[in-house]
Amino acid sequence: METLTKEKGVNSFKVFMAYNGVFMLHDSEIYQVFTKCRELGGIAMVHAENGEIITELEKEVAKLGITGPEGHLLSRPEELEAEATNRAITIAEQSRCPLYVVHVMSKSAAVKVCEARRRGLVVFGEPIAASLGADGSHYFNKCWRHAAAHVMSPPLRPDTTTTSYLMDLLANGSLSATGTDHCTFNANQKALGKDDFRKIPNGVNGVEDRLSVIWTKGVNTGKLDENQFVAVTSSNAAKIFNIYPKKGHIGIGSDGDIILWDSQAIKTISATTHHQACDFNIFEGLQCQGLPVVTIVNGKIAFENGQLNVTQGTGKYLETQPHGEYVYQKLKKRDELREELIKQQKIEREPYTGEVFNVSTTSNGNDSKTSPKQSTEQPAGIGFHNRPPTKAGSRNLFDSSFSLSGDQWDDNQPRTQTRVRQPPGGQTKGLW
Repeated sequence: METLTKEKGVNSFKVFMAYNGVFMLHDSEIYQVFTKCRELGGIAMVHAENGEIITELEKEVAKLGITGPEGHLLSRPEELEAEATNRAITIAEQSRCPLYVVHVMSKSAAVKVCEARRRGLVVFGEPIAASLGADGSHYFNKCWRHAAAHVMSPPLRPDTTTTSYLMDLLANGSLSATGTDHCTFNANQKALGKDDFRKIPNGVNGVEDRLSVIWTKGVNTGKLDENQFVAVTSSNAAKIFNIYPKKGHIGIGSDGDIILWDSQAIKTISATTHHQACDFNIFEGLQCQGLPVVTIVNGKIAFENGQLNVTQGTGKYLETQPHGEYVYQKLKKRDELREELIKQQKIEREPYTGEVFNVSTTSNGNDSKTSPKQSTEQPAGIGFHNRPPTKAGSRNLFDSSFSLSGDQWDDNQPRTQTRVRQPPGGQTKGLW
């Protein structure tokens, strides 16, 4: 991590809490990554799902005979995304590391991000084009190809109000930026899991349609204004990852990356007309109003009138610097105050001068410094309702003297030799 940051221009590191046995890190490992990330001035990114529970649920669902794409959703419930999001936030808080939660797919996970930000933590949430423009009802489609095309992790949620809810959180600043998690596969590639949903390659499209989907679902519905649209699709991410104003800004010294936007242009998204190299589009049939008509990259026209004009290999690697002010300005001051606060809580005490004994769970009987053995013999006269205190200092007043063996608590005490002839239960006298 240190080499990547100092020599290769990397300022963010992504960890996975899912994909058990492949990418998944355990909490202690995540803490180590976050701590190092904070030390280097980087940003931790997290894929938040409880991978261990997912593994068990996948087995359960498969055991019930479910092999289709719906099994993917059923084995990755929303609660597991929310739990992992909360856990990642907790680890980031303890390691004092800024956190970027990628592809927020559910209401409950978004709520965890909101709660953290309300507490003042440096946490950013990123819904994606898929969670803002599609839903998980497609997993139950009768067509296997259609259902499998929507398989991604975390999965799309079947609650159709999720898209609107996430857009509202973008509008009020609770969520910060938008992405796509773009990773496409053709139907014959998705077919690796035709008999087992666990083998379906995860990934959907998003890059080509992200701006149009967000404009249609956000600006055209009155949830976002034009400035907020620019912020959540461009400027905020550039600031978070410390490439602003080189990116995310139009001005002298900034890169010549610009789009010309037609807010009245209309198109219907379709796999038959899109430019990406896959045979399915999860936004199929969505009518969008608001389209990019010209895209300029580094001062050159790359897209115009629906046609790509790109020469392969013209892009270049952009190094990113650590300790970005947008993220770290608050953290630096908090660290100073934290050190002062911890020092104030230090208690000055007289040194302990008494004897020190070793505490051991076992003893060979020869070590005089081990804790003394507790006697198991009960002193005479100790019995029911007269038992010694427990180690915690209290008495158990709910103990019973009853024993299935017939033993009594006072069996060890001598009894008088007087013989009494009475029926069981004692003597009775008539009432007449």
